[in-house]
Amino acid sequence: MTTLRLLPELEDALRQVPGIRAASVVTGPDSVPTEIHIVASRTKGAKQVVRDVQSLALAAHGIDIDHRIVSVVQFDDGDNVPAVIRLPDPAERAASSERLSAEGPTDSLARPVIASISIRTAGAEADASVVVSTGEDSYEGRSIGPSTMSHRHTLVARATLDAVGELLGLPAEIEFATVSPMGTRRMAACVIQVAVPRVGELVLTGSALVRNDEADAVARAVLDALNRRLAG
Repeated sequence: MTTLRLLPELEDALRQVPGIRAASVVTGPDSVPTEIHIVASRTKGAKQVVRDVQSLALAAHGIDIDHRIVSVVQFDDGDNVPAVIRLPDPAERAASSERLSAEGPTDSLARPVIASISIRTAGAEADASVVVSTGEDSYEGRSIGPSTMSHRHTLVARATLDAVGELLGLPAEIEFATVSPMGTRRMAACVIQVAVPRVGELVLTGSALVRNDEADAVARAVLDALNRRLAG
């Protein structure tokens, strides 16, 4: 499938944003962005870079960008990076994924960890909030739904996925989340569907042992499922 880049003016504008060193905007046939790839310095956090992209696209071009389609790669100042990003074709991406699977995750980025979890209930509704930290940056996600115990695990899982959405850079959703007995212990498990452009649906699974709190274990299970993609 041919990669379309029909918004060169947006790419040029993004390259003028302080801290952004290269940009590539992938579009559909209707010129609507489906992927935005950014190479930036470490003068700003990745979350702020994504916000800059959203603000510029909306203010200057009238395009409302979903943060989940923006991926950011950061380098220290002084590193040589290309002025234009060459997007790999699906075969290259598949080969890269297989190589990462064989080599394991890299340590170039701080591994996301759960900083806090809160669940507030009001009548039949519950509001789950999860904060994930990566070094000096933190990301908060929320999910609102039924307050019944059977839905609590799903709410926490969705809030965790929402928190790391900008780091993941791909549309994803929680298919299943639960806590079950495992011998004499209890284990949290989850299944996540990730939509990979031009590749299709990727199904990821994660698990975590319940230490003291089930919500914490569910959140860690989500990070376990996404760990390789968040750290790569």
